[in-house]
Amino acid sequence: MPSRRRLLAGLGAAGLAATAGCTGIADGTFSRGTDTDTDWPMGRHDTLNTAYAPDAAAPRDGPTERWTHGGGFDARTPAVVGDTAYVPTAEALVALDTGDGSERWRFAPESQPWPAPPVVHDGRVFVTMRDEDTVHAVDAASGEALWTDDADRHVHAAAGLLAGRVVNEPAVLVGDGNGRVRALEPGTGDERWELDVFGGVRAFAHRFQRLYVGTTSGEVYVFHADGEGDGDEPRELWRGEVGGRVEGIVPTSNGIAVASFGEPLANLESDNAGEPMWTADRERAGSVPAYAGSWLLSTGYDAVSATRTYDGRRGWRAAAPLGSAPPVAAGDTLYAAGETSVHAFALDGGGPLSGAKRWSYPVPGGGVQGLAVADGALFVARQAAGGNETTLYCLEPN
Repeated sequence: MPSRRRLLAGLGAAGLAATAGCTGIADGTFSRGTDTDTDWPMGRHDTLNTAYAPDAAAPRDGPTERWTHGGGFDARTPAVVGDTAYVPTAEALVALDTGDGSERWRFAPESQPWPAPPVVHDGRVFVTMRDEDTVHAVDAASGEALWTDDADRHVHAAAGLLAGRVVNEPAVLVGDGNGRVRALEPGTGDERWELDVFGGVRAFAHRFQRLYVGTTSGEVYVFHADGEGDGDEPRELWRGEVGGRVEGIVPTSNGIAVASFGEPLANLESDNAGEPMWTADRERAGSVPAYAGSWLLSTGYDAVSATRTYDGRRGWRAAAPLGSAPPVAAGDTLYAAGETSVHAFALDGGGPLSGAKRWSYPVPGGGVQGLAVADGALFVARQAAGGNETTLYCLEPN
């Protein structure tokens, strides 16, 4: 006899199938991920904020629990590297074994420091402690503190990373509530350069030699950052403005997708000083998107949809009761948080008979805060409503 959880998952999927509809994306655009050893080293997967792991294996046709983790404290989007998940909870940054969920170490300089989603790079974990206005570097294997940066200002944004093929000297990016952006040397925490923007720093992105900064005032800055580590601050190229607080920036081949609070997803022209290229209806594209192929995958009030980057055309749409956590993708599957479930969709919108929906999995109590795909599994972090209930699910393929 099927368990109650599996029965609920099937009922949720059936309900979603009744409301899903799509026009679809060309067949063969995306392929099933098969790699069970992929990483998710930061909140939106990479410095471009794609939230997409194209080669990653993950639950495609239905999930089962590998393990769950409780503790009664809110959990946010984890970073997953190797066989360790680095989970920011209200009380500490906790390192868990991805195989069985056992705890390896925890890092909490003060009581309930409220860490932001961490960044893992070159054997170190970089994490903002929002309640302390500090940034810490921690040894990824042992949890030992390596250095601390006391910014002496309001530092609530997650740390960013300046790294990649065209960056010779990687740097940790720190932004504060007064509009100060600083680049720190990853090994020591020493400052390399500092610059100022208008509004509190909210979001970072990096692509090639471009550094993108979004603020609470709705400003989007684009800088030329050569990553040479010579101490020279990046040169401002242009700045644009969107209607609300910037929630996320996704640089693409066809502009810069910007999600802002209370406003529709907008695409700014990178070669035209940030002039708007198109905007999408907030009802279908209100969240920070995932970026796969030529498509931005975003959630709105009651649906998830695909929007083409170069002209804003909608590729497909599937109705579903959705929460506030932004979607993520792996292989040929998109994952989105519902009110009390996690949903999986065909990344290309599916066929005319099958539709976009693949499955739904119940998350009792809801409150999903973040998703990540790594180590052959989908990680689902949620807030605690009281007690000792589950705050992190690790779901693997059936």
